[in-house]
Amino acid sequence: MRKTYIPKTYKRHLKTKPKSGLRNFIIGFLKFLIFVIITGGAGYLLYSPILNIVKFEVGLENQILRDNIMARTQDSVQDKTYWWYNNQNIFLLRDNSLEYDLLKEFPQIKSILIKRNLFDKTITLDINLREAVFYYCYEESCYLISDDGINMGVSEGANEYLAELKGVSQKPVGEAVFTEREISWLLNIVEEYNKIDSVKITSIDIQQKSGDNIVSIFVYTDKGYYIMLDLDTDIIYQTQVLKQVFIAQIPIEKRDLLEYIDLRIKDRTYYKLK
Repeated sequence: MRKTYIPKTYKRHLKTKPKSGLRNFIIGFLKFLIFVIITGGAGYLLYSPILNIVKFEVGLENQILRDNIMARTQDSVQDKTYWWYNNQNIFLLRDNSLEYDLLKEFPQIKSILIKRNLFDKTITLDINLREAVFYYCYEESCYLISDDGINMGVSEGANEYLAELKGVSQKPVGEAVFTEREISWLLNIVEEYNKIDSVKITSIDIQQKSGDNIVSIFVYTDKGYYIMLDLDTDIIYQTQVLKQVFIAQIPIEKRDLLEYIDLRIKDRTYYKLK
């Protein structure tokens, strides 16, 4: 009997390459090593003295103020340097914190622009100073008032070129004594009345305030007499009225005898001799 032919079947097994544990370990180790090198290099650059600030530059003509600002700047940077934060690094310097410290310490400063020069590792402070336009005295000390109404601190020199403000409420150094609008208005009074021949304003006495608004002032001259102003009338108009009164009624030889001039009623002028 003939045997039935049964074809042979073959099953082909694919050979799979086993993952190389050693190879994966080497790749992972190299990645970790690169990460450590990059992180360590960055840390070294940031925390080592290689990128520390070499010097500070302050462009001011006042030598004493410049030296004081330089010293405070260096102290401020050093005080905020810790083992975990290198504030002396030119990239990591906290310029906002430095600006805050200087503005708080020196009310003479109006604004600061901090510039970084990476090539010579220098920090330049461009400082805009306030201008003293008035002064006032309180408890035997006199304080300067800036063009934006800030108490600039105790006056260290003569104030013969500035008009004194009287009746001023004491405010801490660095805080606003007047608004910019009030200062502008008071400066306008001094400027316009000083244009009149033989008149020099030496002080302005604030007689009355309502809240934050000035409602009554006396303007004193170097001759000893004072002028009572109408605050509802234009300043230039009042000065023109006073000029006409001087021409028509009060010649120069009689002005030393004046006690006061009252301009509080529009288009009318009253005065009193001593």
